[in-house]
Amino acid sequence: MPEALFKTKAVKIETLGGFLSQMRHKLNFDIRTVSMLTQIKPVYIEHIEAGNWQQLPAEVYIKGFLKQLAELYRLPEEDLVEQYAKETGFTEVKSPAKKLTPHSRVNITPKTFIWILTATLTLGAIAYVGSQIRSVLAAPFLEIYEPSSDVTVEGNTLIISGKAEIGSDVSINNQAVLLDKNGQFTENLILSPGLNVIEVKSLNKFKKESRIVRKISASLAQVADSAKTLPVNISLEIGPASSWIYLEADGVVIQRGTMLAGSTKTISAKEEILLTSANAGSTKVIYNGKDLGKLGRDNEVIRNVEFSAKQIQ
Repeated sequence: MPEALFKTKAVKIETLGGFLSQMRHKLNFDIRTVSMLTQIKPVYIEHIEAGNWQQLPAEVYIKGFLKQLAELYRLPEEDLVEQYAKETGFTEVKSPAKKLTPHSRVNITPKTFIWILTATLTLGAIAYVGSQIRSVLAAPFLEIYEPSSDVTVEGNTLIISGKAEIGSDVSINNQAVLLDKNGQFTENLILSPGLNVIEVKSLNKFKKESRIVRKISASLAQVADSAKTLPVNISLEIGPASSWIYLEADGVVIQRGTMLAGSTKTISAKEEILLTSANAGSTKVIYNGKDLGKLGRDNEVIRNVEFSAKQIQ
């Protein structure tokens, strides 16, 4: 390296740090200004000018600092690196690196920043629109917890539970089912003897539908009917479609749930029975042995029909 790089006529500069300090003062830069122009921390510049190499990061960072200072002070960077190697005993001197030019730096201009921001917002908007399109085209979420598969049960009752997309309309054999705030539902079903096909549907606001079917075989034991000894007796026969039924005997809830087509229910009371049907056209009523026929029209909701001992003559 040329000796003249580290000497002047007035003062002899013996160290790389001293030489860099002299160059900074010659350009009338303070340490803060150099730090701002090179993105080197002020404390690192102080250590370089003092020759405190052990206080600096790894060699690769030091060489990077020297390259940045060489560019700022318009010096040959290979000479600075070579002098640093001589002073510290660092023997690995690689082939001269290409001198950095202003064009080799990555400069984020306001125009570039606006372009990047616009591109990011555009991609975000495309992703959002894509998710909305998928939600329009996709069928709503629907899952059945119980029963998890087709089963055979003893008796005529079955609890069916599951979860559906919040905001969707859920039905069991075309009878509406209420969802809680988490989208979960539980329904008590009255089965008909033999095979029962249970169809659970979920319909979202875009008219997309999910459907799950369970096939349940019901084995009904023959039980002697002792209920008819009480003053008020009614028997329900459901068909041709299913119906949601609410039954209350002497103030006690006996049934609240969907009765499938072909199922029957008989209850008795001392004073009165209240009946609500969500599908009156599929609800046949037999009151104290008398066939009253269908409760109403298909899909008509009839609420709180009273059957009481006072009606018996």
